[in-house]
Amino acid sequence: MKYVHCPAAETGIAFICCVSILFAQPPAGDFFATETALPPSVLAPPETAPETDNFESSPLPPADNTAELYLSNVPNGKRSGMFQKVNFNTLWVPRYGGSNGLGMTELDLSATFALPMPKPDSPLVITPGIKTTFFDAKRGGNETLYKTSVDFRWIKPIFTGKLTADIGAGVFYSGDFKVTGSNAIRVPAHAAVLWNCNPRLNFIFGAAYLDRSDSYNVIPLMGLIWTPQENLSVELVLPRLRIAERVNWFGTGDNPVKSDWFYSAFELAGGSWAYETDGIETEADYHDLRLLLGLERKTSCGFTLGIETGYMFDRKWETYGSRVHAADSVFIRLRTAY
Repeated sequence: MKYVHCPAAETGIAFICCVSILFAQPPAGDFFATETALPPSVLAPPETAPETDNFESSPLPPADNTAELYLSNVPNGKRSGMFQKVNFNTLWVPRYGGSNGLGMTELDLSATFALPMPKPDSPLVITPGIKTTFFDAKRGGNETLYKTSVDFRWIKPIFTGKLTADIGAGVFYSGDFKVTGSNAIRVPAHAAVLWNCNPRLNFIFGAAYLDRSDSYNVIPLMGLIWTPQENLSVELVLPRLRIAERVNWFGTGDNPVKSDWFYSAFELAGGSWAYETDGIETEADYHDLRLLLGLERKTSCGFTLGIETGYMFDRKWETYGSRVHAADSVFIRLRTAY
């Protein structure tokens, strides 16, 4: 495989590549040119304890992967005006496991905007983004794949605020910028209802269509978000489970405008791309399971900084009926948001 220099891609990823230069090492080896290939995925960072306001607490933005579907792109304490949030995340997975070793570096940049439709409490949330994934394999080749996307999501309180409807869809290009046909265009969507049982307990029911060719094409979105106390959040929502507790490790204590949260999580992640190998177009789907620990700081100015580390397993790369099991690995993810 060889790299393709695309001006459109270079413009979009120049900034994030500079910021994450320590993590974005060039991949080597060819996991992709073998008879059996595999697909990637995306992963988004968790929010802290859910708010009671429907705008912040609704946890279902559209995405082309699994765990991303569960995580809100709307910041706690919505901003006045159109701009709401910008996110930059870096994921690094070292290459372990002999011939089945598969390393990954992901650079993910997105921004979130909100428009009243028709009122601020029922917003249309728009999230454009670009994500670059560098694969590092031991089997004779390498691959760099991209995802550019625009997500649309409408959040509407119904039945006097006890229920919140969350409907979303996105338009994604997922590929290597050599494949430009319909195989690289994906239109995922979701529909869900959040039931505010009481101020500390929410139930979620729904489903997501991921527009993938593997067994994760349609997944349920269901579970509960429970905050038994202000400093504890229990989020048991498929396809991501998380328990977060506010800690006083760095002197934040009861500071109302600054907080540190420690959490553990289990999540399913994955994605799909179309790319060209030896002049032939192919499609690939990737997914894995992750156990992780994370620490996140939220500041009074709206800036969030987090770090996560964990274990990645059950890694599968599938293409046209073939499947490769990549070796288990560990990972580190850095998250920033404003």
